[in-house]
Amino acid sequence: MKRKRSLGGKIFVAMIALVLGMLLAAGIIFAITARNVSSTLASSNRSLSETIGEQSLVYMDEQSQVRLAEIADDNAEIADGAFSEFERGVRVVAAVAERIYEHPELYSDRTVPLPDAKNDGKLTMQVLYSAATDPEDPEIREELGLIGNVQDVLLAVNASQDSMASCYVATESGFMVQADYISAKKFDEDGNLLPLEAKERPWYRGAAETGEAYFTPVTKDAHTPRLGIMCGVPVYAGGKLMGVAGAGMYLDDLENLVRSVNPGHSGNVCILNENAQVLFSTFEEGSLAAVADAEDLRGSENSMLAGLAQKAVGGGSGVAQLTVDDVPVYAAYAPMKTVGWSMLVILPREEVEAPTDRLLEKVDVMTEQAYQDSSAYIRSAAYFLLGLLAAAVAVALVMSVLLSRRIVKPIRQLAGEVGRMEGSNLDFKWDLRTGDETEMLANSFQSLTLRMKEYIGELAAVTAENERINTELTLAAGIQSDMLPGVFPPFPERKDLDIFASMDAAKEVGGDFYDFFFVDEDHLCLVIADVSGKGVPAALFMMATKIIIGNYAMLGQSPAEILENANNAVYATNREGMFVTVWIGILDMRTGILTAANAGHEYPVILRPGGAFELLKDKHGFVLGGMSDMRYREYTVEMKPGAKLFLYTDGVPEATDTQNALFGNERMLEALNADTGADPETLLGNVRRAVDGFVGGAEQFDDLTMLCVEFKGSPEGTDGEEKKL
Repeated sequence: MKRKRSLGGKIFVAMIALVLGMLLAAGIIFAITARNVSSTLASSNRSLSETIGEQSLVYMDEQSQVRLAEIADDNAEIADGAFSEFERGVRVVAAVAERIYEHPELYSDRTVPLPDAKNDGKLTMQVLYSAATDPEDPEIREELGLIGNVQDVLLAVNASQDSMASCYVATESGFMVQADYISAKKFDEDGNLLPLEAKERPWYRGAAETGEAYFTPVTKDAHTPRLGIMCGVPVYAGGKLMGVAGAGMYLDDLENLVRSVNPGHSGNVCILNENAQVLFSTFEEGSLAAVADAEDLRGSENSMLAGLAQKAVGGGSGVAQLTVDDVPVYAAYAPMKTVGWSMLVILPREEVEAPTDRLLEKVDVMTEQAYQDSSAYIRSAAYFLLGLLAAAVAVALVMSVLLSRRIVKPIRQLAGEVGRMEGSNLDFKWDLRTGDETEMLANSFQSLTLRMKEYIGELAAVTAENERINTELTLAAGIQSDMLPGVFPPFPERKDLDIFASMDAAKEVGGDFYDFFFVDEDHLCLVIADVSGKGVPAALFMMATKIIIGNYAMLGQSPAEILENANNAVYATNREGMFVTVWIGILDMRTGILTAANAGHEYPVILRPGGAFELLKDKHGFVLGGMSDMRYREYTVEMKPGAKLFLYTDGVPEATDTQNALFGNERMLEALNADTGADPETLLGNVRRAVDGFVGGAEQFDDLTMLCVEFKGSPEGTDGEEKKL
């Protein structure tokens, strides 16, 4: 007879079946949830890596291009500043030579010795003759004795510039006075003095033919095998060419500058001349290496490189992406306007993208570790669940509910929080305290997201620092602007004059300044000046000079006395070798007599009643800050009612268009004479519109400053003629 199962047994079996069924269901639910968590974590990790990679690559690309452009611009400006300073030195020599030729009665004979080989390596003066020149000719000896007065300036200019190898004045009559360090190179192997045909040299011919400052291409030195460039400035007297002042510089210093630029671990720098040939380069080989008889890169088979060379030698600046010798690169280019060259800074694209690649590698490692940790935590939870199931058969129903609440619900909540993290959303919130592996997993993931947010915050901090620097430059520009008279009309109670001025800096701050103020009730002081260089150093130098000039003017000194005292004050503390050109005038409001003096500044422009604006070609003294104990000459001009005086800095005539053509004095006079009856403010507006229309899309290279005053008084007892003191 078959034994029947007891009710208790059936209940037990039923309970066991129920428990096993519930356990099976719970296991299935747990497995599905764990798989969903793993899938969500993997998807979120991929999305996080892609978002970080995209944002980091875009940011690094932008910052690298900005940094490359800054390196190219800054070093091109440094190199161009050396050439500009070099040219200014030659112009100083030419100006002194012209003054000697025009006023021979002011100078006594000065002897200039022949070269002496014992002086080799020392900066010394010497005279060299053409083969066709007779040193004993009385006229030659007389001219040599006169022009020998320039030798102190030649020595001072050469000694003041480390890059200058020699400085000289060559005459049309066939001799040259020269200051250099290579006395021994002036003799042949037998010790005979070599002739020098200066008039056949490129710097002489270029300056004589163009009638202005002329830079030669890279040329072999006349006495050594070294390469260099020379600058010549013609010397005139009475409209006749008397000779050419010049100087030469070896290119070693420029090559050292190229090698000192540091664009990056694998970046390179090179300089192109006006013919798009590579002069210097840190490339050892390839298309951009410096080689003899280098090709014109504008004709390169690499169309991208040819296009870049075309823009660079055209005076452009910017950043381009191209391929050079099968390597993708970023190339920044900036002009060296004085000599028409261009600086290139090359950085492989691989180096720009390397930080992003390293970041993504770290992110991948971190996310993979997080994924492995989460998988381990899930497996631990599964083992824990199985252990609880073995120990809790008797209370399976209750335990299954507890386990579901304790394990499955937190995991689902974690999956939900992780699933909401996508794109740029990195906020992870976890407030549930479970005290088990689920909380550990949540804490690990929260730590990961916090580290990612810290990195993004660091990127934002770098951007904020750049904005702070720009803000400080803007404040500096505001301070500089406040230093200059800016309220017009400045003297509304006075009906005997009208005055207006403006200053537009090439950078955030500039080195130009103007000033006007009454020394007393009847004497108006007018000042306009231009400091060498640009940016913050020039602005500081400008403010100091303005204060010094204003202080001496308020003591009642004459224009010449003001310049002499201000020059000594500026020179005494000028350790940086800067200088400033100044025009200053004091207008007597009772008589209309203007007393003025010029320290190397641009010619003023005057409009006499019934006439047209024209240059007032006054005599220039030496710039302020260059040498101590300089003397300055005054002159007077009668300003009748209706007369106007226009003052400006070299930023007006030297404004250049995209083809490097100069605006010039003629265009400036045309703009002024377009409406001679206009008030000063309208006249300045006419000139500025003419400059802007001429320049077009070209970048403003120099500060642009103008001042115009109209005299409306009724002077008596003057005849309108210009008088010289």
